Amino acid sequence: MRIEPATVHPGDSITVQSADSCKVKIPVDGWVVVAGHVGAGKALVQVKRSAALNGSFRVELTLPSDFPVGEAYAGVDNWDYSTCADTGSCAGPMGSFTVEP
Repeated sequence: MRIEPATVHPGDSITVQSADSCKVKIPVDGWVVVAGHVGAGKALVQVKRSAALNGSFRVELTLPSDFPVGEAYAGVDNWDYSTCADTGSCAGPMGSFTVEP
């Protein structure tokens, strides 16, 4: 996953996107796309989308105004790699970004 922009401020929006194609089944309730602060223990932003991972996956997330500064992550939280033929390359799709004051 690619996160744009790479540096944001609390209250800004980020775009979580992937140009890769992956033939995995979309969960019944859709993908859970999250963003959180590294070390916080849980995601601070969450949305659900039913978009296919067909090379044009794109989701926008708005960070809350009290989102902590520092290293952060975003990506698909409910990734099921059990159906992947090559488990060595099916890590959960996540990316990183930085939050500045």
